[in-house]
Amino acid sequence: MRYLTLTLALFGFTYFANAQSSDLVPKDPEAKKILDKLSAKTKAFNTITAKFEFKLVNEAEGLNDTQAGSIILKEDRYIVDVGEQQIISNGTLVWTYLKDVKEVQISEVDEDDEESMLNPTTIFTMYETGFKYVKADDNTIAGTSVNVIRMYPLDPSEKPFHTVILNVDKAKNQIHSIEIKSKDGNTFIYTIKDFIGNKEYADTKFEFKTPAGVEEIDLR
Repeated sequence: MRYLTLTLALFGFTYFANAQSSDLVPKDPEAKKILDKLSAKTKAFNTITAKFEFKLVNEAEGLNDTQAGSIILKEDRYIVDVGEQQIISNGTLVWTYLKDVKEVQISEVDEDDEESMLNPTTIFTMYETGFKYVKADDNTIAGTSVNVIRMYPLDPSEKPFHTVILNVDKAKNQIHSIEIKSKDGNTFIYTIKDFIGNKEYADTKFEFKTPAGVEEIDLR
């Protein structure tokens, strides 16, 4: 489930909603203005549909792996697809479908996991606290002009990473890409390829029907 875990981590970094000034060291008003504007736009959507490219790089180990993925969010429901793995939740149950081994794991939503980076229903607001940030020099990536925000956990010992670099598309006021630098030498780079707000989805889309020949493992 490595890629799904990393995918959910991505969206934990894509929405920095109204952080409290007491949590910010240093307090960078220019960066906060950009993040607040991004937050306000994203929170206005009833649903979010996104496609992205995920790249895992570790130069020391010669690792350079790329995967395509997608995510749909609607209130407490979600669908995440990366490679041969899929997670679907209707807000009550979670189905983790491992297509390559023809297995689906069924579990209940963990109410105690609301602040976790692995919970897609709260990941867009999970970093209201716990990070310091500063605006770096603007950049141009593949022809797109971006604001660059560098973020660091206030308690590094509690996180598997030490730095997050958020690139915000100036023209669209949305995430262009995110770079997460892990303590183990891995760098995770996510680039948003498509982002649509307020696309309509029936609630039934977030129900999973086990295909024939797939083993069910009930973890409830």
